[in-house]
Parts: sequence; structure tokens; C-alpha cells
Amino acid sequence: MLDLMRLFGQVVEEQSFTVVARKLGISQPAVSNQIRAFEEKLGVKLLYRKGKGFALTPEGETVYKHALHMLDAWSELMREIGDSEKLMSGKVHIGASHIPGEYLLPIYLAAFRKLYPEIKFKLSIGDSLEIAEKVLAHEVDFAVVGAIFDTEKLTSEFWLKDELGFVISSNHPLSTSQSIEINSIREDPMIIRETGSGHRRAFEEALAKCGLDLNDFNIVLEVGSTEGVKNAVRSGIGVSLLSRHALKSEEKDGLIWTNVKDLFIERGFYLLTRRNKPLTVIADECYRYLSSQTSEE
Repeated sequence: MLDLMRLFGQVVEEQSFTVVARKLGISQPAVSNQIRAFEEKLGVKLLYRKGKGFALTPEGETVYKHALHMLDAWSELMREIGDSEKLMSGKVHIGASHIPGEYLLPIYLAAFRKLYPEIKFKLSIGDSLEIAEKVLAHEVDFAVVGAIFDTEKLTSEFWLKDELGFVISSNHPLSTSQSIEINSIREDPMIIRETGSGHRRAFEEALAKCGLDLNDFNIVLEVGSTEGVKNAVRSGIGVSLLSRHALKSEEKDGLIWTNVKDLFIERGFYLLTRRNKPLTVIADECYRYLSSQTSEE
């Protein structure tokens, strides 16, 4: 019955049988049949057609309200008894923007699995905006991104600090400089991350404080991944901005980090969840573990 309640709640929230079916990986008729089975168990009609969509009957509104309370109560119960090892198994699906997904989470998840070896993970990586949309769409349990998304449906919790700085190839004329002026690289070919990335947003905000924007630079390439940026800089296409986390083991591999005067860029990584929507027991345990790992390396 809980599964039927949960499905009914998803249909009401999405206002679409088709969307729910796609997210669950089942057919639209299967969703319709399960909602019909739920109505038969309750002995009432929950939905009725309205135009091209549907609306809740008065009974449907009552059932939906109580279903939310019951599902929340069930999640709370599972959290309270979640220390039982037999419950700490299954899969947690985490979304992440590129830096935390490629360089940070693998380390933390490896440590977490030593505590709960029966838990498995799926890690989906994309730009911050794309991942936030996956959280909203219930496609991931929670996420770690490089931008704040505090909205009516999303909430962000600060996790770790990140510092962004310019990287140039070891063959660049300024490669031996301790620090450089921002104006000295305005004419250089520049590589930037794609629209939607927290990395790019942080750069644009820092430039605005200096009275500059991306149009003041010679942008020659937009790249959708951190590794793509590093390889482009290493090959000599241009200069770029990267996270220190992405360079820890590679600063001597054809890439040089350099400070830019008056352009110190610090941002945060944030744990992102749906507002007022409890996580599963294992996702909640993983979230709490990551939340506790806030010390700087």
C-alpha cells in the first residue's frame, strides 16, 4: 500500500502519468493500472479528467494529504531504526557537478563504504544547473554542486570551500611569474566552462566586482568538463580558470597555477536536497556523513 501511496503522490506532484512512468522506467499504462488498483483498494475515485489533464476529486485531495503524512511518518520511522545493519543496504543515487563528482566524492564515498559495505552508489555528473534539475525531478536522491539553489523546492547546505585560479601551460610566456595582472591576459585566448556551471558563475561574479565581464576577454573555447579544460590549456589553446581540487596531482603535468592580482575567487560546494522531502534511510545516512566531513584538506 505504501508503494501505491508513493506512486499516487508522484502522479499528483508531476501532474502527468507519462512523466512518472518515464522516471520510474515503466510504461504509462502500468502507472494508470496501479492508480486504478489504488482506487479499488480504497473504494473511491481519486482523479477525474479535466481538459487534457486531470484533477483531484474531493476524496483524492483527502487521500493525497494523508498519504503525504503517512509517507513522512514511515520515513521517520525508518530513520529512527536505521542503525540496524540489515537496513543499511541498497543504492544511493547522487548527483554532482564536475569538481565534486570527479575529484572529491569518490574519496568520501570510499570511506563511507568502509562503514556500510552493502551500500552501492550511482553518481551522475553534469553542470550545477543540470544537476539541480535532476534533484527537482527526483532523478537523484541528493546532490553536491558548486552553486547555491535555495528555492521554494530546493535547499542548499554549505559543504566545503573551493578556490579558483588561473592555469596556464608550462610554455606560456608568463609561466615563471609569481602573479599576474588581469589585464595581461585579457587578449590571450581563453577557455571557459559552459553556461550553467557553478564554476563559470563564480568567475562571472568575480569579474563583475572588478567592473569586467566575459566580453572583455578573448573567449575561444567553451568546454563541458574540467578534464576538457585541462587538456585544452595543456595543449596550448589558451588560459583558463580551474579549481585547486582539480590540480592537486597535476600541477607539474604541463599546467601551472598562477595568482591573479585583485581577482581572488573563492566559492563553496553545497549539499542539495528537495525542501521538506525526507531522504531514504541510506541516502540520509550518506548525506549526514558527507555533511560531517567539513574540514579543509
